[in-house]
Amino acid sequence: MLILDLFRSPSAFLTDPWGYARNQAGHALIVGLLPVLLLGPWAALPVLAGYVLWEVAQWRLYGAAPSDGLEDLAYVTGGVLAALWWPVLIVLALMLASGVQYRRDLRG
Repeated sequence: MLILDLFRSPSAFLTDPWGYARNQAGHALIVGLLPVLLLGPWAALPVLAGYVLWEVAQWRLYGAAPSDGLEDLAYVTGGVLAALWWPVLIVLALMLASGVQYRRDLRG
């Protein structure tokens, strides 16, 4: 039930830089990249559409912040695009480093 609990408690990990890194790496690699690598390029749009529906459900049902959902969607989209063209991984790494540093700065 741990995964279901995580889905029901959306978080931007504002005070946990490494939790943020694990969360966003999972969005990019597990939710975005892996399905498209396994199923092929035709799966890109269904993966993104399904994920948009999930984020809307989290926003409406579990009180997720829209900004958190948009950031999660950006990482999933980056993962999908990286499955189609690997240099996108560079952009994802920069986004991840920026997000981790931002959260480190918030902690003081």
